[in-house]
Amino acid sequence: MLIASSTSTNQPRPTFSVSKPKKALSIGFVPMTDCAPIIAAAELGIFERMGLNVSLSREAGWATVREKMRHSELDAAHAHASMVYELTSGLGAASSPCLTGLVISHNGSAISFSNELWDLGARDARSMKRVIDAKKGKRKFRFAVVLKFSTQNYLLRQWLRRGGIDPDVDVELVVVPPPQVFTCLMQGHIDGYCAGEPWSSIGLLQGVCWCAALTDEVVRMHPEKVLLVRQAFELEQHDEHVAMIAALIEAAEYCDKPVNRNELATMLSQPKYFNVPKNALLNALQGPFQRGMGQQSSALDAIVFRRNGASAPTEDKARWVLSEINRNGLLDTKIDFTSEQIGELFHMNLYSEAERLHAAA
Repeated sequence: MLIASSTSTNQPRPTFSVSKPKKALSIGFVPMTDCAPIIAAAELGIFERMGLNVSLSREAGWATVREKMRHSELDAAHAHASMVYELTSGLGAASSPCLTGLVISHNGSAISFSNELWDLGARDARSMKRVIDAKKGKRKFRFAVVLKFSTQNYLLRQWLRRGGIDPDVDVELVVVPPPQVFTCLMQGHIDGYCAGEPWSSIGLLQGVCWCAALTDEVVRMHPEKVLLVRQAFELEQHDEHVAMIAALIEAAEYCDKPVNRNELATMLSQPKYFNVPKNALLNALQGPFQRGMGQQSSALDAIVFRRNGASAPTEDKARWVLSEINRNGLLDTKIDFTSEQIGELFHMNLYSEAERLHAAA
């Protein structure tokens, strides 16, 4: 499935001049390869050139991002696209209206399993089904995702269903923060996981797990992370918000160029950001992608930041995310939005305004 682009019917706002804000804007990120444009924009001085004073805040996991956004402790965050709906609709808590004017990344995750499952004969979803059936009544395999409302949850479920595995009956799915999935696998608490890079590559390069699929192989060019802000922030600090998006557009262009990937991996690997070996980052950024068990594949589309209209927060992308929330039965009642409502959450006119500012910079 290819997630296509669409056009927005929102009326564009007038252009503006950016003035430097008085206080630092706090942008949260979880150490995942797909947050690279945020780190690159800071390291390369792009935020500063756009007149912004930005402070980056490394977060332990997505629950922390969600709560800090809900309580206005962050001005913006690298976040799952589903979090726009989760916070705005008040799924599981009080509503905290949010929106996005930028898709930060597409793809970027892997589905990986323990070597024990390989030894038992698992190679793909169908053979995994045979392994699960053989152990039925004796053992239930436990797989981790990083958040209930996450692409990793949706795509692992889809991969399992392709093999005839019921993700709600045949296996146990648990939530584990991304930086902890590899440790949990090593300690035997889980048997596999779907998580964003580099948290599969760390295990793959150490030979303690194997990759059954990159998520781009499950759904071609699926939207992944967005720049999340509260609606109140957009209303009160519109100019800074648009400048922030424009800075990240420039950074995404840098991140997408193969010639920059080695330097980018060096940036990300720093202790203040990821504190992981550089080669673990390069596995998906540069490739070839080492899948474990002596297998490898191209990393061409393992993670995409800017190419093929990746940055645009289109209605098609927004509807794909919404359809996955509903299709996987994650709520007691399905949620739906009109095109106009989606346009206020996935804001194409903000993105278009930032594109104009980026082009003029």
